[in-house]
Amino acid sequence: MRARDVEACLLFNDPNIRYATGTSAMPIWSNTTFVRCALVGAEGRPILFDYPNAVHLFRDAAQSLDVRPMTAWEFYDDTDARAAAFARQVAGALAERGLSSRRLAVDRLGTPGYLALSREGLTLTDSAPVTTAARAVKTPEEIALLLGNGAIVVEMLGNLERAIAPGVRERELLAILSETLLRRGGEHLATSTVCSGPNTNPWRAEATARPLEAGDLVYVDTDAVGVEGYFFCVSRAFLCGDRPATATQRELYRVANDWIAAMKERIRPGLSGHELAARAPRLPAKYLPQRYEVMIHSIGLEEESPSVAYPDDPQPNGDWVLEENMALVVELYVGESGGREGVKLGDQLLLTASGLKDLAPYPRCQALLG
Repeated sequence: MRARDVEACLLFNDPNIRYATGTSAMPIWSNTTFVRCALVGAEGRPILFDYPNAVHLFRDAAQSLDVRPMTAWEFYDDTDARAAAFARQVAGALAERGLSSRRLAVDRLGTPGYLALSREGLTLTDSAPVTTAARAVKTPEEIALLLGNGAIVVEMLGNLERAIAPGVRERELLAILSETLLRRGGEHLATSTVCSGPNTNPWRAEATARPLEAGDLVYVDTDAVGVEGYFFCVSRAFLCGDRPATATQRELYRVANDWIAAMKERIRPGLSGHELAARAPRLPAKYLPQRYEVMIHSIGLEEESPSVAYPDDPQPNGDWVLEENMALVVELYVGESGGREGVKLGDQLLLTASGLKDLAPYPRCQALLG
């Protein structure tokens, strides 16, 4: 915050609130509504404005947090009046803390809140440069959480793979992922990407009631929010049943597997986004039209920036330099336009001084490797 001349941040995004305060309450709901936020100054204790019926959850945090009921404006008929009351809360808190700047960095905000804060004379700016930089390098506590959650993700994938059989529906496999996560203390799945057969091409389908057929490709993108909110974006592909893989299926899988292995060999501390893009292995031209959005992205409490785009795409993070203890996802989708099937593979990694550590080392599918 000091380096970016930001005196205060007002954070509504649950991962940012968690990072600043260590608290979370109803994260799915609070990420779709404006019912809790954290006011964080460069000095002093953060102020957590929370849903009044949740304030009691954080009494034990009184040493490190100032917890106050939030005046929310959603789900009320007097929206403008309540938003104005909230804005007065924030302005009053800034004055209490001696934060004289009228610039307030915010991550996301609904229109009533934005207008009310503006009427209080505050100029709102984007907090992303601050929060992205703060969260980029993982602390020892975060690394411990990533390692623990990685073991849960390995268990999720194992239970899913063992359940793959003709007749099982995509949604049943999704339920297995979710059940395993919840039983182990995780929180929720951010997406529902369990796809089979023709649903694997193009990329970004969601689980349906389709029953698997013998010989289908099946892929999963875990997108799991685990213990303490840490996010895992690990992708795997499998073959359904005992029927041998086709030549096309083996090619899709080999291209994906070899590309990820080659990309991982190129990653090390000190390289910039521009350098990584220039050194990246080339994806065969026939798969480029349906390529995944980026080759590498940061990960932590959510899918994070910065990222590295494909070599021929603009590099908005070209000057970003990899550092030790960053967590990264290397992933890709391989599927030809108009093809019947495609493969999604991705690994979540910790960048260490001695190389990459796979945080969820689930094995590749031998039936597809041939």
